[in-house]
Amino acid sequence: MSVKDVEASRVKRRRPVPPPKYRRPPAELVRSFARRTLGRVGRPIRSQAALRRAVLPSLHSKDPLFVLGGWRLRKILLEAPGVRVDVRYAERPTRRLLQRCPVCRSELRPIRNRTLEGDRVTLGYRCTRCTYWTHLRRRVPVRYRFFRVGLDGEPLDPAD
Repeated sequence: MSVKDVEASRVKRRRPVPPPKYRRPPAELVRSFARRTLGRVGRPIRSQAALRRAVLPSLHSKDPLFVLGGWRLRKILLEAPGVRVDVRYAERPTRRLLQRCPVCRSELRPIRNRTLEGDRVTLGYRCTRCTYWTHLRRRVPVRYRFFRVGLDGEPLDPAD
C-alpha cells in the first residue's frame, strides 16, 4: 500500500460530527433574562422550578437549543446583582458529615467556640460564599424564593 492509500483510508473512516443536541446559555444571558422575568412578574417567584419554567421560553426565543438546569440557574443568581435569593430550611437529623454547602456547593468552615475549660468545640458550619450556616442538627434547604431588587441590593418595593 502506498502512502496515498493509507491517507485515503483514514479520511474515509472519519465519521461526520453530529450537530449539538443542546447548548448551555452564557451566564450573563441567563442573568439578564432572569432579572427581566422577575421584573415582568412583579412579585417574588416562590420556587426554583417555577423560575426555571418562566425563564426557559425567553432562552428558547434566543436559541431553541438552549437548556438550563435548576442548579445552574440558582448558582448564577446567587451572585447576580438585582436578584435576591431567600432560602427556607428544615432541620434534619445528621446522617453524614457535610463536605460542601448544599446551596452553592462551596467550602464549609467550622463555627467553633471555647469551653470554660479551654477546649475547642465545633458548634456548626458556615459557608464561605453564601449565607448558609448550620448547627450540628443539620439545616437543609427546602425552598428557594427569588426576588427582584435594586442593583444596590435594596428591595424595589417598600412592602418587600
